[in-house]
Amino acid sequence: MTDLFETQSFRAPDDSARKPKAAVAKRGFAGLSPREIILLAAALAIFMWGAWVTKNLVLQDGGRQEFVQLQLQGIIGEYLQAQARSSSDEQTAAQETAVFMAALDQTVAGLSKSGKVVLVHEAVIGGEVPDVTQSVKTAVYAKVPRPQIAQASLDVQQSQGARVEQEMQAFMAANGGGQGGVQN
Repeated sequence: MTDLFETQSFRAPDDSARKPKAAVAKRGFAGLSPREIILLAAALAIFMWGAWVTKNLVLQDGGRQEFVQLQLQGIIGEYLQAQARSSSDEQTAAQETAVFMAALDQTVAGLSKSGKVVLVHEAVIGGEVPDVTQSVKTAVYAKVPRPQIAQASLDVQQSQGARVEQEMQAFMAANGGGQGGVQN
């Protein structure tokens, strides 16, 4: 067996042998190198910027949408009843109704473009949602005139109202002031 110390000459290591050839990077804050600290700060800045952009894109105008309700069926029904009582012929009534519907659609679209969410009145279950029906009706009738009730139709309504009133008065007089057939 050979002794390792005999075959090799034993000599003391010099200073150059003790230090590695490549200098070890000095560690900075929390055991991180300056390069790692810069990368961490850049990643944190990008994350914060992304959060800010997302917040501003998703939650525009404070993130609150204004809900309003509209009695659309009532507005359309009222117009169609007035149109049916008017003295317009079918073709004229159809044209006027088309103009009315276009004006109504334009007015409701204007509400939507102004940032309001329009709910049809029947869809509102509870809560306090502002009703814009009157303002929509006013805006539409500012663009489109209301149908005028025909004079003959107006005369019929007045005569029917007078006839009903006379019948009620006769009934009340015959039955002792409206006791409705109860006899003593």
